[in-house]
Amino acid sequence: MTERRSRWLHACAALAVLCVLAGCGRDPSAAGDLAAHAEATRQPAELQVGDVRIHASLAPTATLNATIADRYGVAPGRSAQLLLVGVRQGPAGEEVSLPAQVTARVRDLRGVSQDVVLREVRSDGFIDYAGTVRVTPPDTLAFEITVQRDGAATTDVLRFSRDVFPP
Repeated sequence: MTERRSRWLHACAALAVLCVLAGCGRDPSAAGDLAAHAEATRQPAELQVGDVRIHASLAPTATLNATIADRYGVAPGRSAQLLLVGVRQGPAGEEVSLPAQVTARVRDLRGVSQDVVLREVRSDGFIDYAGTVRVTPPDTLAFEITVQRDGAATTDVLRFSRDVFPP
């Protein structure tokens, strides 16, 4: 019985050493790849329709400063993300906001969907549409943003997904 226990302890020790050695040989760029992926998830999704650009971005509310949280009417929290949608027309640097009816629906990896209540926010001469998405990170969210521009004959739909990491 003692010999069997001794073998088991040696096997566990050998396994522990292998795990440590495997961690030491890890590619240092793996951490850089993860950081680059996290940064890419912060980039806005865009849909270009003629000279109109619809963009949507997602930011963890836990990282927002008080001024931004107040501007968009969100309470910082670990399980909430700020969805921000803008409809712009014109070249970069000269663009103007277009009024629109904007709706958003999001689905998580489990297939659970939620409608996002969007509020029109006017600030610094621009119109944005802001809402809060409930999520428990890590998760991947699939978005469908529907935009009906004032006076437009068609509805535009922006679909994209974003990985959400713990703050």
